[in-house]
Amino acid sequence: MNKKVAWSKRAKASLDYYCDRIALESPPSAKKVRKKIVTIAKSLSKNPNLYQVDEHYPDNPGNIRRFFQWSYRVVYQVREESVVILNVYHTSQHPETK
Repeated sequence: MNKKVAWSKRAKASLDYYCDRIALESPPSAKKVRKKIVTIAKSLSKNPNLYQVDEHYPDNPGNIRRFFQWSYRVVYQVREESVVILNVYHTSQHPETK
């Protein structure tokens, strides 16, 4: 059974922010980044446990995971019937500044 993939407001805003910044220099690159991250996120519906547990979340019960694409870390939570994209970070951002 495939899970529904949803984006939190925070994750949408973060992705928009980074893509807007990229678009200032290269609109095609911004589109490429957005498309790739969204495509990977959608693929989580079939295999949500594909990526590693996010070690930066204290007391993580194992359902908060993350994947990397280029310079971005995408954090998501696997729930019983869905996958929620929690946030998108630039990898230069220190994890404790979530």
